[in-house]
Amino acid sequence: DPVQKPAAVKRLIQFYEDAMTKDDKNREGPNVKPLLDQIVPPLTEVAQSGQLDQRTQGLLLSKLADMRHPTAVPALVKALEDYRPDDKRADQYDTDMGDVVRNLGIMKSKEASMALFNVFKNLRASWPKAQNKGFYRVLHDALLEIADPAWEDELIKLLDRPIKSLKQKFQRDVINEVYWQTTAAELLGILKSKKAVVPLFKVVLSGFKYNMHTTAISALIKIGKPSIDAGVKLLNGEDADLIEYAKKEYIRAAEDKDQKVDKKLEEAAGNAYKQYAALIVANIGRNECTDPMLKIIDEGDEVTKAILARELPKLPADPKVTEAFKKVWSDTNMSLQIPPGENAKEALSGAVANFFDKDLTQWLGESVLDLKGDDAPYVQSSALEVLMKLATKSQWDLVEKISNIAITYPKPTTLGKAYEKELKASKEAIDKCGDDPACWHKELTASANQKQETQIIGIKAAYMVAALEGDAAAGKLADDIPNIQNDAIRFAAASAIDRLSPKGNNAIADKLQKLVDD
Repeated sequence: DPVQKPAAVKRLIQFYEDAMTKDDKNREGPNVKPLLDQIVPPLTEVAQSGQLDQRTQGLLLSKLADMRHPTAVPALVKALEDYRPDDKRADQYDTDMGDVVRNLGIMKSKEASMALFNVFKNLRASWPKAQNKGFYRVLHDALLEIADPAWEDELIKLLDRPIKSLKQKFQRDVINEVYWQTTAAELLGILKSKKAVVPLFKVVLSGFKYNMHTTAISALIKIGKPSIDAGVKLLNGEDADLIEYAKKEYIRAAEDKDQKVDKKLEEAAGNAYKQYAALIVANIGRNECTDPMLKIIDEGDEVTKAILARELPKLPADPKVTEAFKKVWSDTNMSLQIPPGENAKEALSGAVANFFDKDLTQWLGESVLDLKGDDAPYVQSSALEVLMKLATKSQWDLVEKISNIAITYPKPTTLGKAYEKELKASKEAIDKCGDDPACWHKELTASANQKQETQIIGIKAAYMVAALEGDAAAGKLADDIPNIQNDAIRFAAASAIDRLSPKGNNAIADKLQKLVDD
């Protein structure tokens, strides 16, 4: 009876929700599973019949998806195939389709693979329906759950699409392309697609795609050795096609900003690939990447040396890497600027923290004491930040010497004044814990240190644990992370884990993945 049908659908859905309450939301529970086996087939038949009004149809599809019963999948796939999101205001049916997509992703439904992918290709992230309840993100997550190899060629085509302009009037187009291409890069990384290596390199080599760089590099890391081979080849200047592509994109980006293309800019464009290649190779961070990086640094001009040296902490710990970094730091002129307008020596000083090395920290502290010039206080302040994080109890006198210069010499400075509270908190923490890793682990997770005004103690704790325990600290830090509530402290702990796991660590990766999944 068509008149009774909507009420019957809603009543059966109510049976399902009551059973879920009884079984504590367990779809395999004694009340839920027998009910689903009984009600899903007729509900699926009704969903495919086209006899319901849109509101009831949307509710039914949403709840069928939530039931996660394999019998319902064909009806959900048909709904996806018929779904046409557009640039109009979202309604309840659009929200219901978001539930369908989410649950198909959770089910890892291969049967829904192409239907989901076609929705993705046709969806503009700038549309209201894409923004509704984060639909574009829900779809992205579902695609990542399924990651069908059949999508590979289409994903690569998406990466190859240029972004025409970053000017304001093109922002909707930019939003759409970033969504498509970022998702494509993630999926190709999951698929470990060898065919995607060059297209992913092109993403990183384009200034128009700067907000996709991190995702593309992550994908290249997952792909592994083919990425290393291509990165080393580019770093050595042996890939003419990619070098030319980087040059053209550099010039095109300058023109998009209305910059004059002169001889100096063209020269910079010709060398643009080096910085990007180094960024990729350093982030891949395998032992095979070390010698090519050091070779390019040794042959580069002063700007290239500084830019690449800043990336050296991403390589595995190695005495020759440390020595190369120290040489570049020492040779770098105090007034040298590097993109995007940073003082090179100040930036390099800050990068020392990323080595998590107390001996290199000692060297930096001693090296900045005698610096002179207008830029010296900035470099000394940068070094002071590093020492506050990494200085051991025996090194604290060096912290005080630098702080006296950065804060009071030749007169009290506004720059240094900002560090007074952090210095006091760090000193109290050093006096309390000294060089005892167990004490620092407690400070890392202590609730009192999770506030912004006291986070310096938790941040220092992450650095101290890494510096004092070395590689053995990685697993312990992974155990600490669930108990860290402060984002800055969690970032410091995660950075330490990364540094202390140069060859990867499946056990730690599983722990971190479980946190993400939860």
